Amino acid sequence: MATGNQKGTGIGHLFSRILITLVLIGVLCGCFCGIAFALYVHIYINPSAQETAVEISKGLGLNLNSFIYAKESDSDEYKLYETIKGKENREWVDSDKIPDTLKNAVVAIEDERFYKHHGVDWVRTIGAVKGWLLGGTQYGGSTITQQLIKNITADNDYSVKRKVNEIFRAFALEKEIDDKDRILVMYLNTIYLGYNSYGVQTAAMQYFDKDVSQLDLAESAVLAGLTNNPSIYDVYNHPEKVKKRQETILAQMLDQKMISQEEYEAAVAEELNYRPYEEYQQEIKSTYSYFTDEVIKDVINDLMTEKGYSRLVAENMVYSGGLNIYATIDTKVQNALDEVWANADNFPNTEKYGEIPQSAMVITDKQGNIVGIAGGRGEKTSSRGFSYASDARRQPGSSLKPLSAYGPAMDNGIVTPDSTIYDRALMEDEEGNPWPMNDGKYPTGRQLTIKEGMTRSLNTVSAQLLKTLTPQVSFNFLTQQLGFKLVDSRTNEDGTVQSDIDLAPLALGALTDGVTVREMAGGFSTFINDGVCGGTRTYTKVTDSEGNTVMENTPNTDKGFTNVRTDYYMLDCLQNVTAHGTAYGIQLDGVETGGKTGTTTSNTDIWFCGITPKYSGAVWVGYEHNYRLDGLYGRNAANIWLAVMQKVHAGDSGLVFDSHPQDFEEVTYCMDTGLLASGACRAAGRAATGRFWKGKVPTETCSHQNIENKYDFENMGVDNYYYDDEEDDSDSDSSSSDTDTGNEDSGDGGSYDSGDSGDSGDDSGDGGDSGDDSGDSSDSGGDSGDSGDSSEDPEA
Repeated sequence: MATGNQKGTGIGHLFSRILITLVLIGVLCGCFCGIAFALYVHIYINPSAQETAVEISKGLGLNLNSFIYAKESDSDEYKLYETIKGKENREWVDSDKIPDTLKNAVVAIEDERFYKHHGVDWVRTIGAVKGWLLGGTQYGGSTITQQLIKNITADNDYSVKRKVNEIFRAFALEKEIDDKDRILVMYLNTIYLGYNSYGVQTAAMQYFDKDVSQLDLAESAVLAGLTNNPSIYDVYNHPEKVKKRQETILAQMLDQKMISQEEYEAAVAEELNYRPYEEYQQEIKSTYSYFTDEVIKDVINDLMTEKGYSRLVAENMVYSGGLNIYATIDTKVQNALDEVWANADNFPNTEKYGEIPQSAMVITDKQGNIVGIAGGRGEKTSSRGFSYASDARRQPGSSLKPLSAYGPAMDNGIVTPDSTIYDRALMEDEEGNPWPMNDGKYPTGRQLTIKEGMTRSLNTVSAQLLKTLTPQVSFNFLTQQLGFKLVDSRTNEDGTVQSDIDLAPLALGALTDGVTVREMAGGFSTFINDGVCGGTRTYTKVTDSEGNTVMENTPNTDKGFTNVRTDYYMLDCLQNVTAHGTAYGIQLDGVETGGKTGTTTSNTDIWFCGITPKYSGAVWVGYEHNYRLDGLYGRNAANIWLAVMQKVHAGDSGLVFDSHPQDFEEVTYCMDTGLLASGACRAAGRAATGRFWKGKVPTETCSHQNIENKYDFENMGVDNYYYDDEEDDSDSDSSSSDTDTGNEDSGDGGSYDSGDSGDSGDDSGDGGDSGDDSGDSSDSGGDSGDSGDSSEDPEA
């Protein structure tokens, strides 16, 4: 029988075995848990932590403002033109722009062992865990590195899993970057500091109206205090709390020997002067200019086409990717446009149904770089809204003829400016009237030069040229060489088919959808760029926030005319329009000009596309709702162009087009036949002096016999040979509809252009005071080397 001692010993052994077993089970469980945790970290957390670290180190996930830079006029130096702000107003600043007082203030209050730990401060972390276990509600513990990760990933979940992930991410990030100052700078650029201010730069501007580099110690401590909770420490609503928080931070800096006692006392005593809230908010909410809108649109589209990004990704890059965009804008030109558009006296004093006519202008340099944009009249109230300069497609009327008919015809060797052609129709319309007519007037049937046809904007001439050239060749030139967006074929719901590959659309400007002001300005830039069409662009280069090139936007050099003579021929004709034709008097002192007017048959759109040796500019005027512009013509648009160019070219002199003097001979020719002028031609007032390409000078002399008998000038209306569309508007039907319905409304009261009377897009004439200048219609002369090419063929 066992004694009591033996019983006690047995119980002790049993307890020991149980205890050992439990310990072993606990150890095994711990090992299994440890292994499982290690596997979980290895499989799920480490890769994620490393990936996050790499993304943060590359700046991914940051919402950064983008910037547009512009050159000063006559300077190669770029200056900030516009800041593009996304959903977060953030402007990135480098380390050397952030004062040490601000860096030290943030470290002192947020993470005093920042420069000693490797991403995690275990002292604070253990304290935070203790507070959590005891049921506390505020346990903090996050380092600056951990806060940076949370700011960028937006992972604000209050869970153990999130905290564990954050710890491993912090280790990975510090290992990936291995630069404490860089981590601190990233943190200072990402923290939210209230009132839509993300980062210390925008906060410095919001609260103190200063660049962050200019902040003193007292102001730095204020910003450092806002990181804790911007809604509690609200500068405008709770300034006393902000002051108390600032003094706490200054005391921490003093305690950590970051500042001296004297610096502490001076900062505490300093009076804080805050910028009014509304002032900066109004500044950052300002509506973008039309030019900025166009730049944003172009960059987004190019990121999609060149980089293959989706629209969402491209827009995010522009609005929050920290891009630097180098624009083509010339501030002198843009300021001139803004001044003219701000003055109502520069525009027709008319309105219909409470609506004033709208107007837009685009100006490019020789290479097609857009240097100025006016997208509409009146106050611009929204960013990236509708622009009449690039979003509106309107009928161009006769302003299209140099690009669609005259230029391509000369480029293909069909005619030269002084080739002769008959002023007569191609066909009869359904009602038996000749088509086309010239502003509702029957063609005279007389012979004239090509240049005279453009000077007077005769539809009969452009239609004959287009027929010989063929609409397909013209269409290909406009779309493939100049980049116009036209309609090759479109089937409507009713089964009818529309196409711009036809006579009326291309010879008279009666297009299916129309053109943009930007397209027209770019097209006319070809005439001042040696026949090369470089396309239009609003920017030259885009870089990322670190200066790496994202895209380069260089002009085309292989588009445009192929014949070296074409550019001169067209300059010769366009100059004659401003000297003697529909844009008579649109000239500048010391600067040569040229251009082409345009007015649609229904009188709903008027144009002037003009050039100087430096710039191409297109102006459009019309009502938003296509009301008739009674009494207005292409010349009204030309006057607006002139007002702008007078400012742009102020102080310029001696600017002339390249006339290739070495390639020409000057002779006197007959304006009716294109042959060398005789005494009879001079006596009839039909002789003019012109410059002819060497080797293409006419050799036959005109007898000028039977000219008066051949053409019945009086009955043909040659006494009104130069129609003056400024004289009256009496033949328009005052009872007709005010809107563009495609009827036979000529609306130009005796203008040069008529267009297709049955098409609302046709050109009905362009005003010009040249009624008493009929004898000098081609005074500036030109190359008539092929003068006989079309004299016997009325369709040439």
